[in-house]
Amino acid sequence: MPRPRAGDQQGVSLVELMVAVFGGGVLLLGLFSLYRATAVAFDESSSQAALQRLGTLALQTITRQARRASDIAFNTCAPAGTTSRSLQLTVSDTSPPSLPPGQLGTYCYYAGNGANGAPAGALCQRFTPVVNGVAGAPGACWNLLGASQPGLVRRTGQAAGVVLVQQTSPPKPICPLNLSDAAGNPVAGGQAIASGVHCLALAEGSVPGGQPTGDVAFAITDGLNSMTFTASLMPQN
Repeated sequence: MPRPRAGDQQGVSLVELMVAVFGGGVLLLGLFSLYRATAVAFDESSSQAALQRLGTLALQTITRQARRASDIAFNTCAPAGTTSRSLQLTVSDTSPPSLPPGQLGTYCYYAGNGANGAPAGALCQRFTPVVNGVAGAPGACWNLLGASQPGLVRRTGQAAGVVLVQQTSPPKPICPLNLSDAAGNPVAGGQAIASGVHCLALAEGSVPGGQPTGDVAFAITDGLNSMTFTASLMPQN
């Protein structure tokens, strides 16, 4: 058999090898960039969906109690050491009775600051039962923002979950304004929540005839996005 001649043998030169490696690197970099962009977009959409869901559920919980309430009061019910303002809704029995006895009492809403068992940034609902006109022991803070989905929290890298935004100086524009001062007096143009306090804004008012009304607004965040929620409250019983 004839032997192959030296000129017939072919191989890969160093330049060709470097070009191939460079091209492969560019391709891998493009694929990684595409994956990263897709992951970021997914985190953004997951974050916004979680905030929208939790904020809406929290607001619905408060407005549902307001519709059942016979009275509304401001800045009277938060535990000692709480820095935020508070909202109290009194749910009394109706005639004829329509609510279970275990749901009759006062519902206090305030921002937790780490004291009294309320996690910092929690949107607390604190229930105090009232039986035959006698108030029982106040319950613990039930965090209306505590229903975070662990999967979403892991994807966005926020171990703390969803919390109320904490005000800074200068004020964050995402935080709502208090339309009245702590004494209930209207403030023209609104009043920024104090620095270091979580963003829960309350405003009190009344309709002709003296029936009390109010507004509640809060800003929440998961560390990736932030949203503000607002509702008007009017007891109907």
